[in-house]
Amino acid sequence: MENPRYYHFCANGAETKNYILSERDYYANFNLFGVCAANSGAVVVSFSIEDSHPHGLLWGTRQDCLGFMTLYENQYRHYAARTRPPGRTFSLHCELYPVLDENYLLNVAAYTIIQPTKDGKPVMYYDYLWGTGSMYFRSESSIPVWYYDKNGSLRRPVPIGQMGTRIKRELTHSQQLAVPDDWLVCNGFILPSNYVDVARFEGIYQTHNRFRVFTSSPRQREEELLRKMAEYRGVSLEDMEARSVCGDICKQLFGFRDPRRLDSPRRITLAQQLRRQYRLSFRQLSTLVYVPENELRRYVRT
Repeated sequence: MENPRYYHFCANGAETKNYILSERDYYANFNLFGVCAANSGAVVVSFSIEDSHPHGLLWGTRQDCLGFMTLYENQYRHYAARTRPPGRTFSLHCELYPVLDENYLLNVAAYTIIQPTKDGKPVMYYDYLWGTGSMYFRSESSIPVWYYDKNGSLRRPVPIGQMGTRIKRELTHSQQLAVPDDWLVCNGFILPSNYVDVARFEGIYQTHNRFRVFTSSPRQREEELLRKMAEYRGVSLEDMEARSVCGDICKQLFGFRDPRRLDSPRRITLAQQLRRQYRLSFRQLSTLVYVPENELRRYVRT
């Protein structure tokens, strides 16, 4: 049985278009993290939502975290299809990177919550509404930022089970997926305290001071993190070159060049070999071997 581990969940900003267009989109994305946590085996440790892409840290088996990612992509695509203006192109391509060493973990956990401040927004990460940065290393008397309405008035959370069907659907943007009835909602937020594993995040750093050090995010640590992400993401060859490489490997393995003649197990084998030798991206592998990308990610190691 596969052991759980940390995974860095994010979207490729270069391949994601019109991700956030309005405040309503921010609410939909924020609450979608809760919906996906409730309907997958993955544990959410941290996240933040930028106008161009999300970042999060998950804990679970590869299968659980892939389930979270697939659900997130599908649900937000359905939401975007209903809400985007005619002619406004939408695309979302999420990625999942295994966290294989402690240094990467220390860097990426902080990275997932400091994004708004690092990217120049006039807000500290611990005041940012659209992420979980306000939850860690806080005293028990701290009041969550989501409890205050836009006028600064303090509101009382309400269990979602006490709400009507229409309001529940407005919160989850789904008729099929639900969250537990005892989960609390305040000011339109499905509160992350319902599902975010704060203790696990704090355990990564152990002390307040060590956490402070890593939230400073000097350029060297950020460059190392981005290098790791690029390494896991893989490369994309020109289409003609990629097809030629794929044909060569297919002939070496199976005696002919056309992957369409292969059954599903052998297409997976071909994809595994292409990934191992050339680090091709999953998107390009999917096109070359005629297997859906989400299915490939279940069998081809990152």
